[in-house]
Amino acid sequence: MRIFVVGDYFMLPSVFERHLRETLSGVVKDLEIRSIEWPFEIRKEPTPVDPEITEYAGSPEDLERLVMDDDVILVHLAPVTRGMIEEDENLKIVGCARGGPVNVNVSAATNKGIPVLFTPGRNAEAVAEYTIGLIIAESRNIVRAGAALKEGVWRADYYRYDLSGPELSGKTLGIIGYGAVGLMVGELAKGFGMKVIAYDPYVPEEKMRQHNVEKVELAELLRSSDIITIHVRLTPETRNLIGEKELSMMKPEAYLINTSRGGIIDETALYNALKSKRLRGAALDVFEEEPLPRESPLLTLDNVTVTPHIAGASMSVAHRAAQMLSDDIKRIITGEAPKFCKNWNKLR
Repeated sequence: MRIFVVGDYFMLPSVFERHLRETLSGVVKDLEIRSIEWPFEIRKEPTPVDPEITEYAGSPEDLERLVMDDDVILVHLAPVTRGMIEEDENLKIVGCARGGPVNVNVSAATNKGIPVLFTPGRNAEAVAEYTIGLIIAESRNIVRAGAALKEGVWRADYYRYDLSGPELSGKTLGIIGYGAVGLMVGELAKGFGMKVIAYDPYVPEEKMRQHNVEKVELAELLRSSDIITIHVRLTPETRNLIGEKELSMMKPEAYLINTSRGGIIDETALYNALKSKRLRGAALDVFEEEPLPRESPLLTLDNVTVTPHIAGASMSVAHRAAQMLSDDIKRIITGEAPKFCKNWNKLR
């Protein structure tokens, strides 16, 4: 079996290879793995050679020239185009180490009977832990105090009553979106003694009740929560889900956290709420435009913590994604159904 690994500086080729060899050693006799390191900067535009792919990294033309009758192609951000799939006569499996194979032409793979593997939930724990970290960092002035100290300023004023932040115990955390990440955030928050409520029209009340979480409507969550954290996908339904009206419903002393996707919060409305102190603070890892422009007004505020879309980055995530793909490759080889395949039902 010949496997072509297209890694990058997060999904290291060596990590892919380690998990592939450990998992397939007793199943595949002649395992050949060749790998390259690919660019990491994401483009959000149709590729020149395959308009069906609109989010990817690197040049698809360059990658197409490197494909050489491989049985398996594994990528992270690199584009797997229709041409690449159609020209590789030996191709049997495509794997994408992301929560969704948006950089793979799934329809082309399906037409050739090729399963497309992916890794949903690979970074749920990382994002959940990071979310809790942002809550504490913003509410307790950790980032601001540290940055000031590096500039030679001793911010003793953060010991003032009105500038010191709240403890989490006894506070209410409102979770918008109770999927894998939202659930984990809730479990972590309960460890701090927080009450957890959640809004998600697609999750049954019984499931939330099993985790001691109260299901509420969005308006009630906005009015009742001391801290609100967002964990939904960006869809037409969720775009600008939190705008001026919703922000005005929040407690003046509340904090808003977003580690899901930019575009869910109306950034202009958020800026105005933070600037006027209508909202105490916010912590954002994602933005409408990424990278966040240097002239963004959010960067002028002293009550917002910002980070460059890294909530899902941990060493464990890279290993988990590589193992998930390796396990599903093994399942297919041994005649089992893969656990995480985008098009498996259409192939059967």
